[in-house]
Amino acid sequence: MPLRCFSCPLLLRRSLHASPSLRRPRRIPSSELLDRLCRILTLERFHAVEKLPLDFSDELLAAVLGRLRLDPGASLRFFEIASAQPYFRPNLQSHCKLVHILSRGRLFHDARAYIRDSVRISGAARSPVTFLFNELLSVYREFSFSPMVFDMLLKVYAESGFRKHALYVFDNMPKYGLKPSLRSCNSLLSCLVKCGESGVAIHVYEQMGRAGILPDAFTVSIVVDAYCSDGKVEKAVEFMSEMERKGFEVNLVAYHSLINGYCRLGQTEAAVNIFNSINNKGISPNVVSYTLLIKGYCKEGKVEEAERVLTDMKEVPGVVIDEVAYGALINTYCQLGRMDDAIRIRGEMLSAGLKANVFVYNAMINGYCKLGKMIEAEKTAKDMEDAHLTPDSYSYNALINGYCREGHMIKAFEICDRMLNKGIEPTVLTYNTLFKGFCSMGSVNDALKLWCLMLKRGVAPNEISCSTLMDGLFKAGRPEQALKLWSEILVRGFTKSVVTFNTVINGLCKIERMAEAEEVITKMREWGNSPDSLSYRTLIDGYCRIGDILGASKIRDEMEKLGFLLQLKCSIH
Repeated sequence: MPLRCFSCPLLLRRSLHASPSLRRPRRIPSSELLDRLCRILTLERFHAVEKLPLDFSDELLAAVLGRLRLDPGASLRFFEIASAQPYFRPNLQSHCKLVHILSRGRLFHDARAYIRDSVRISGAARSPVTFLFNELLSVYREFSFSPMVFDMLLKVYAESGFRKHALYVFDNMPKYGLKPSLRSCNSLLSCLVKCGESGVAIHVYEQMGRAGILPDAFTVSIVVDAYCSDGKVEKAVEFMSEMERKGFEVNLVAYHSLINGYCRLGQTEAAVNIFNSINNKGISPNVVSYTLLIKGYCKEGKVEEAERVLTDMKEVPGVVIDEVAYGALINTYCQLGRMDDAIRIRGEMLSAGLKANVFVYNAMINGYCKLGKMIEAEKTAKDMEDAHLTPDSYSYNALINGYCREGHMIKAFEICDRMLNKGIEPTVLTYNTLFKGFCSMGSVNDALKLWCLMLKRGVAPNEISCSTLMDGLFKAGRPEQALKLWSEILVRGFTKSVVTFNTVINGLCKIERMAEAEEVITKMREWGNSPDSLSYRTLIDGYCRIGDILGASKIRDEMEKLGFLLQLKCSIH
């Protein structure tokens, strides 16, 4: 029978053994032999087990675990003996029985280890979310213990990143009179926020409240982070205030989430207000608190304010500035092209007894490359290796980008060779940089050859790759080739982003093929994309360029109906 005819759970149950062809025929032991075996195990005469005429099987293991379910030590030892047999591997049901036995015997460390093992062998990544839960539930009904197993399963799933499985356990535990612990709920909340499902995390928190599970400081900080991750910082502030009014502890981590949330929104001054309020709450800011403010100011380009925070840090007892704080400031100076200031801050960092890390060196390399100072960039890369630090993909891509910007494509490919010799494969970013370099020089044939090489190496193009190459072909006066490439991109499913559609619209408008440009809007909708304001503005500009005011007015009316703001370079009134 073909393999695909078997159900996943059935395969999983059977695949936990060695190949059937390697296993000896099963023989269920007699009642007398089973009694003798259990007696030996209870007396901890484990060495005597190998002298018994046993055929290890699921049936034997199930029978022994059933008999010894009140003796966790003996059960565990026999399970280990069975697992060590060359032609036998315990099935999932046996794992579940052992987990329940160990949990009832309060051998929680071993129980958690075998739950993790059960998650692994059940193939959580590909098995139904109900699979392992149902197996444990079946044993729970048979043994009438131990409910703590389900809480452990919830925590293991959450810590392993299996959020759907964890949510299933969380949702179904109450149906069987089971209540998850606060620690497991916190693990689930943390998992959801890390996976970008902040809204679901808030919903779970609300369910916790209905179930009578009271939050602790960790819960509060995770929920605050969930709101901030969704950009709902004001909601996070309200939540924190409510928790404080109710007498729940709010720790420094929660305040960090608020500070970071405001900084992400570009509202660093609001973040400073939160920072200042920390002291009033009797909580001492630490190096992370200050570093978040530095990063916030840096994001807004306010490096003087960021440096002032760094200076303030030096005056605070117990706060030791680390490489992260210095690195954020150095990186921003490099981004702004202020390399002298970057070198000055790096000097302060070295004087403080800290060493420049990969991030700092990469920031310096990138800064020099942006200024076209390739000699200094190469020297910094060499200094990096002399400091026994290994340049990474970012280091090489920065150098490649620097040479491409200067039009030195041969040097750029020399860096690619160095990169490959170090065992670092070019990424889509590497290829995009090279595409841009070739297209800016008008060398679209070389760019097309590189495109073929990229596909041959199994690197999938993204919207930047596709748009750069198509734009290069349009500018080189080869629109048919650009359109052919676009068709290939759509058919092969590389990207259907608005960016690529807008590139085609712009290319067609530049060569006055307005009817085709409008057809792209239609095709855009067919592929499930909505045109943005740039799509319409490009069409209007195209019509204005050829003096077709009627065509421009039609697009303008459509644009206004959709609620887009109109900002045009030509008058169509």
